[in-house]
Amino acid sequence: MSFTRTPISASPAVMVDAIKNHARVSGDSENLDLAYMGAAAASEVEARCDMALISQYIKVTLHSWDRCIQLPIGPFWTEGLSRYPVSVDLIDEAGNMTPHPAQFWIEGGRHPVLHLSEAGEGGEGAAIRVRYPAGYGESPYDIPLDLRYAVTDHAAMLYDSRGMIEQPQGLSLAAARIVAQHRRVRV
Repeated sequence: MSFTRTPISASPAVMVDAIKNHARVSGDSENLDLAYMGAAAASEVEARCDMALISQYIKVTLHSWDRCIQLPIGPFWTEGLSRYPVSVDLIDEAGNMTPHPAQFWIEGGRHPVLHLSEAGEGGEGAAIRVRYPAGYGESPYDIPLDLRYAVTDHAAMLYDSRGMIEQPQGLSLAAARIVAQHRRVRV
């Protein structure tokens, strides 16, 4: 399975002012660095949780599949369906795409699942490509408060530890605890 994320909204997951307040930074001279650290913190939280914080269009390609496909990034963004519809296509070995012949529906929520009425025909070199909208919304205020805090706290830790080579790597302690509550359990 491979997937790509295409941002729908240009809004950051947290506002620079929130990071400045949390990191106790006054003035505007550090705003650009704090914005970069906020973006890096949001990317790390998203990767650890298999989530999209701000709305994104996800494209997933699989070379083997069943009738139930666990989609890699959640939550499923139902409000975005009118502008970013779900598509399910078959790709042959020459790279030609055709709509999948089966009916489908998506079980939404934090960890969405695509259900096909039939698996469809694979074949040598064949793949299936699914496109769907994911995320909490187009504004940072659509993101649950605990996840916004995780991004803010981790960005503040990145700011506080910049330039230190012996600083422990990984998420801030608060972000790690919050992320643990949102991670997908794998069996």
